[in-house]
Formats: sequence, C-alpha cells, structure tokens
Amino acid sequence: MVSIALIQIAILSSFIYQVFRESKKPIEKERDNVRVATSRTSVSQLEFDETASKAVTSNKAMSELSDAVNEDEISVLSFLLSKGGETYQAEIARELGLPKSTVSRIIRRLHDKGLVTVRRVSKYSYVQITDMDYVSDLISRSRLNNS
Repeated sequence: MVSIALIQIAILSSFIYQVFRESKKPIEKERDNVRVATSRTSVSQLEFDETASKAVTSNKAMSELSDAVNEDEISVLSFLLSKGGETYQAEIARELGLPKSTVSRIIRRLHDKGLVTVRRVSKYSYVQITDMDYVSDLISRSRLNNS
C-alpha cells in the first residue's frame, strides 16, 4: 500500500514538473525575442550612411585615411577584396587566423571610418566594402607608404 502511494506521488510530481516547465517556455521565448531585438538594434546602428562615404572620397581625406589605417585593417580589407567585397565576419577570422574578438574590433574601426557596412544575417555578421575602388586605392596607397 505504501509503495503504491509513493508511485502515485512520483507520477504526480513528474506531472507538476512538466506543467511548470511548459508554462515557463513562453517567458523564455519572450526573453529570447527581446535579446534578438536588442541585437538587431545594435546592428542597425552599424548600418552605414552612404552620404558619409561620399564625403570621405576627397584626395586629402584619402591620404589622411591611408595613414590612419593599420596593418590588420589592410589585411582584412585585402581579404574582403579577394572575396568580391563581401563575406561573413567569422570567415574573415578563420581565414586570417585572427581571434573573433580581434576581427570584431577591426570591423568596428573600419565601419567607423566608413569603409565597410555590417548587417546581420541570422546570427552572423555579414561585412561588405562600401566602395571597392576607394578601398583598393587605399590599400595600394598604404602599401606604397609602408614600402
């Protein structure tokens, strides 16, 4: 008799646990949606305003920017050019053998300088060069300066 009661209690507690777990799922989904919305907001801040890229294209700005672009940024831009001007940020890290955090900082600096745009594709960051001709000129000038 006692064993039957223990079995019934175990079944009842298992049922209560399942109901409690199922009732928590909408809360977790809502919390995930908030995280996604937050990440999309931060990504939309990365979107580049095309009018700023046109303001940067003067020769004076070109020479100043070629001095301001460091070796890591040049390697990332060269890799992007070799991939047709666009690729995923994770691929940049993998192919160049750099940590993802380092690539993230480099991409942020390039974005701040107006050289790339970043957009989210699912959970990945997709990086695009804003002006292929400008970036290729910038890379050639910086390589001439370093030679």
